[in-house]
Amino acid sequence: MGRTYRTMQGRAIDMDKLRSQNELTPAVGNMKVNARGDEIGPGGKILRTREQIMSKYYENNPNATPDADTPTTQPQPKQTNVNIPSSTLKVEDTPVSEVVQDVEVQKTEDAPAEEKVLDKGVEAVQKARARRRGISDATGE
Repeated sequence: MGRTYRTMQGRAIDMDKLRSQNELTPAVGNMKVNARGDEIGPGGKILRTREQIMSKYYENNPNATPDADTPTTQPQPKQTNVNIPSSTLKVEDTPVSEVVQDVEVQKTEDAPAEEKVLDKGVEAVQKARARRRGISDATGE
C-alpha cells in the first residue's frame, strides 16, 4: 500500500493506487501517450511501451544516465567505496588534520597569505563544530 494523503474534506487518497488504476488512460495534451508514458496510436492502442522508448533513447545517447527504475542491458559495476552513514558521524570525530592539511610554508612573499588562508580554514572548522554542538544540544541528538 502506498502513502495515503488526506484531502481538505477529510477523504483519504492513495496516490500509488490511483496512479496504477489510471496508467492506461490517455494523458491530456498533444504528446499521444498514456499516463504511464507508453506511446499510443489511434483508438488508444499501445504502439511502443515506455521501456522500449527509453532503451532506444539510451542506445542513441550513451552519455545519458538511465533512471533507477528503467532496466539496463549492461550490468552495473559493484561499488567498492563504503560510505559511512552521516547519522553516525559527528563533527567532533573528524580530526582537524583531515579537514585542513598543514602544509610546510616556504619562505616566500606569499607565506603570510597562505598562513591567513590556513588560519581561516581552521577557524571555519571550529565554527562548524560549535554550530553542530548547538544544533545537537537543541534537538537532543
